[in-house]
Amino acid sequence: MRFPFVKGRARPPEPASNPEEMLLRARALFRTEESQDLRGVIAEKIEDLGHYDVLAMDRVAAILMWGRSGSLLLSSYLDGHADVMLLPQSCGQRLYEFFERYQSLPLRDKLIGYAAFEPDYPGFFDGDFAISPDQYYAAVQAILEFSAKWPAEFLESRRAFFLFVHIAYNLALGRRPPSSPPLIVYCQHVWDNAAARKLVEDFPQAKFVHTIRDPISSCDGIFRHHFKWVQTHIMLPYSTLFLLINKDRPQFGMESRTRTIRFEDLHSDTAETMRDISDWLGLPYQATLLDSTFNGVPWVVARDGKAWSGRRLEQVQRRSEDLSGKDRALLFAMLYENFVEWNYPCPKIFGNPMVRWVVFLSLFLVPMKMEIVAARAVFKERTLPSLRKGNIWAMIKFLSRIALCRVVIIGLLAPAFFRRCAFGTTLLRIDHKRRPLERREDGARAARNETELE
Repeated sequence: MRFPFVKGRARPPEPASNPEEMLLRARALFRTEESQDLRGVIAEKIEDLGHYDVLAMDRVAAILMWGRSGSLLLSSYLDGHADVMLLPQSCGQRLYEFFERYQSLPLRDKLIGYAAFEPDYPGFFDGDFAISPDQYYAAVQAILEFSAKWPAEFLESRRAFFLFVHIAYNLALGRRPPSSPPLIVYCQHVWDNAAARKLVEDFPQAKFVHTIRDPISSCDGIFRHHFKWVQTHIMLPYSTLFLLINKDRPQFGMESRTRTIRFEDLHSDTAETMRDISDWLGLPYQATLLDSTFNGVPWVVARDGKAWSGRRLEQVQRRSEDLSGKDRALLFAMLYENFVEWNYPCPKIFGNPMVRWVVFLSLFLVPMKMEIVAARAVFKERTLPSLRKGNIWAMIKFLSRIALCRVVIIGLLAPAFFRRCAFGTTLLRIDHKRRPLERREDGARAARNETELE
């Protein structure tokens, strides 16, 4: 679900599908660069392009989230690896959407246009991880000259667009990976079967890494994150639950190429977790995998008056600021399999199917604390000022929206719960239901036992 406000500012209108309008924005963005003499910069980037074996670049790993579960954190750890290319934060999330809208355009217009495409987060040239517009523009020009004699069928393909956006960005940064076919980390983030199928069609060896988190913390974190920026949206509780329900499984047909990482392990045992995932991705382990960066710049997270980058043990603790005891019981009943399979604390009584049914049926009809918080904010900021002006319809509209939110939440939770109880559920699975640190300690114990036997 897309919200009309991000980070406290109004979002610009959704990008138009009209290619002419999009190209006008792109040309305005690069008007200065078009008038500059960048011949020397372009020549350097053409030389750097010779290092890439573009046609052999088929190593791609997509990173996906389950609610607020550390997908950006994992991406930031991978950013520092010398043999990894990625677009920072969520700048690459809408690559396939853009291609579908503008696939008729030539490669140059696609590469220039994507930089002007409004993403969910700051784009290429603004924010904490901005790159130079003239460097990106020169990189695009270098790609066009370098590939001028390549088959048009390839240059117009979705695969070429995906590759060249990442390569152009990497050239703009001035990076040169040691491998001619480096690993591309694709920050897909959102669970999306269609995007996953397209990725595998373009890159048959693609892999998927899902991050997960304690369901209670993840639910609370999603709502708190969105509510911080969008306090007057009555459907926030529904969108929060929607991001959790039925998104806790591998994308269809991708089970054999999927790996799962726990958010808590990214904070509590970063080194062992990153060693495991780098082995699975075929990356040699490097100390930079412990640094949380984008474009080599530390990714600093600020919350509740504190700021940090990377590992923070306090993040492992369960959080439920916007969930009541009743809400937590509902989540235990609804997502019991998740708690057990992923090794998160859950009262043992919920292992009894009858208890789960009783708890669920008695609680899912009662509004959650998130709904009350969202409704209170909407009433205070929107409905009450209208009432003071004598607009009675504002109250009717407010009450109808509350009722609608309750109905769609029931429509989301009830079928999912009944389906789980009747047919079971297929969940994302971690290799072991223990943290990497525990596995390492077991290995050390086993080694000691072998020594004693000898």
